[in-house]
Amino acid sequence: MTVLDKYMTGQVIYWKKQKEQIKDTDKANHLPFITISREYGCCGFMVATRIIEIINEKYKSEPPWVAYDKKLLEQLMADTGLSESLLETLTGKARNKLTDLIQTTFSSFPSQVAIHKKLTETITMLALQGNVVIVGRGSNMITNKTAGGFHVRLVAPEKYRAEKFAKAKNISKAEAIKFIQERSKQREEYMKEFLKFDLRDPNNYDLILNDSHFSVEQLARLIIEGMIIKGLLIK
Repeated sequence: MTVLDKYMTGQVIYWKKQKEQIKDTDKANHLPFITISREYGCCGFMVATRIIEIINEKYKSEPPWVAYDKKLLEQLMADTGLSESLLETLTGKARNKLTDLIQTTFSSFPSQVAIHKKLTETITMLALQGNVVIVGRGSNMITNKTAGGFHVRLVAPEKYRAEKFAKAKNISKAEAIKFIQERSKQREEYMKEFLKFDLRDPNNYDLILNDSHFSVEQLARLIIEGMIIKGLLIK
């Protein structure tokens, strides 16, 4: 079992205990969570990983924080047992919020978007329970009405992102620019078509940071400091 698997399982166990204690009604944990949206080529998951390392070490949060990217969200969605266990941790009030969101978002969508419905359910369940950093996958839009969220956007000049991507993938800069432009267009079109959300609108975020101006360590600490200032994380 990896450290992340351990944290994921630990969160489910903690959330189940909390549900039993609050008797399924009006009390809620309101634990904080973070979403990180980023321009293609920015180091979103690296920053998310560093955030949870700092918080888990310094603040001893219970349950420990976990960072989720596309790969881990798909792992959670594919693991029926873990996914069902997560659903079972929700109080009745939280389940109603989840149902309302799904019905509002997907009521007019065709059947082929079932995978996106499942993704929305998973992200919403994680956000409702808190102590998670969710990278991409429309998590900002999906959770923008959920209490306790801190929404971040990472940006950087295309040239900077292309140079990083070309080096990481061992391809030419021209190839990297083309790839980034195509992926960025696909991502923006999907968000506008299915989620009616403009990734570029600064009003959708609590904090926007330039990836090219800071190291991963600095970005992580700036985001944590933003949460402290907003009262979502107590020193």
